[in-house]
Amino acid sequence: MNREQRRAAEKHAKKAGNSDVAEKIAMFGKLGNACLVCAKPFDKKDKEMVMSWNVVVREQEEMVNLYCPDCWSGAVELLSEIKKDLLGEEE
Repeated sequence: MNREQRRAAEKHAKKAGNSDVAEKIAMFGKLGNACLVCAKPFDKKDKEMVMSWNVVVREQEEMVNLYCPDCWSGAVELLSEIKKDLLGEEE
C-alpha cells in the first residue's frame, strides 16, 4: 500500500468513526429526566449526578435507560443473589 492509499484509508476510517460517534451522541438525546425504576428526578447539569447515575443504551431498540445509584445497586445485588442461587443448585 503506497502513501496515497494509506492516507485515503485513514481519511475514510476517520469519517466512518465520526458518524459512529455522532450516532451514539444522538442516542443521548433520548436520555430521560428521571430514574426508570423509582422516577427520582435527574439533573443533566449536575456533575455529581452525571458521574454517579448509570445509563444503559440499547441500540437495536433505540432506547436509553437511566438508573439512579440506589436502583442500580439494588439490581446488581439481586443479580448476584440469583447467580449464587443458580450456581448453588447446579453443584
